[in-house]
Amino acid sequence: MPKRRPIRAKWRSKLDNRATGIALIVAAVSLLTMAQIIIKSRLTEHGTVPFSFDAGWPYLLGLLADWQVWIGGLGLVASSLFWYAGISRIPLSVAFPFAALSYPLIFAGSIVFLHERFSWQSLAGNGLIVLGVVLAATRS
Repeated sequence: MPKRRPIRAKWRSKLDNRATGIALIVAAVSLLTMAQIIIKSRLTEHGTVPFSFDAGWPYLLGLLADWQVWIGGLGLVASSLFWYAGISRIPLSVAFPFAALSYPLIFAGSIVFLHERFSWQSLAGNGLIVLGVVLAATRS
């Protein structure tokens, strides 16, 4: 006869799995933010992406030769892997609100690292996003 785990152990295992899932989702969002800021900084350096075939190839080759673009790309891949690992542990309806945290993180990162313009209206909007994530994440 197989040994049954006590109810308390099942509850703890479920809680540990949820905490791990949320930690993985937060890591995915953080990596996504880092990657987007790196890629944007490099695109700013390389100039506007051309839409013509003749200008597109040299531009693409220039991007591929830029090691920082590769770091950003690897960050995107790592972010995806963390995201998939996270959503395999928690419901998507719990995980997806955390994806919205990329907005305030990118807002802050673009001001600090890319020297983009700050506005109180954007700060208020991003504050509401964080409040919404907190409300969604703390539901029963």
